[in-house]
Amino acid sequence: MRDMIRIGKKVISPDKLFATLNEVLQARARGATQAEAAREVGVSRSFISNLESLGEVRHGARVAMIAFPVANGEEVRALAEEFSLDFVLTFSQSERSRAELGEARDMLNHLLDTLVELTDYSTVVVLASDLRIKTLKRILDSDVIGIELGKSPLNDDVIVDIEQLRSVVSGIIESVRDEYSAGRANERERGRRVRKAWDQLKRQ
Repeated sequence: MRDMIRIGKKVISPDKLFATLNEVLQARARGATQAEAAREVGVSRSFISNLESLGEVRHGARVAMIAFPVANGEEVRALAEEFSLDFVLTFSQSERSRAELGEARDMLNHLLDTLVELTDYSTVVVLASDLRIKTLKRILDSDVIGIELGKSPLNDDVIVDIEQLRSVVSGIIESVRDEYSAGRANERERGRRVRKAWDQLKRQ
């Protein structure tokens, strides 16, 4: 248990505070509205709005990235973390080979699970061979951004140009942020029109 903190006449429990914050975030992640999460936890809706604003690292559509086979996977993962991407999967040729040596059923299940998860993302950045990129574009409904690492089959690890990748990901993040902002603006405009129509109706 964390030490209690005294603020004036109040004694604050950090454990209780962080547990409440976690309840709020878990409720929101499950799809609850701010108002619903507020009622569930017993706080005001404005508190949740302020909480999310404080913790926000980016907004917009969900973005995933997969890269294989790459030699500098740690750098790729670090860049994904820098831009707060929602999902990242990278592996080298040796990691891929070890996976392929496992039981075929386990490997197939893992592949299917990954593909199902990727369908939840509006944009998927794929760093792979030309044929792998084409295959994923056919399978996924998402907007697949392909960065070709070479012609198939790729049997050796490829060093990803991190600055080129940073430029691509930066452009994608700006694009999804603009789309999100445009969507919010459209929602506000629709709300304004509804309120105007309602006001006119009340005056009749």
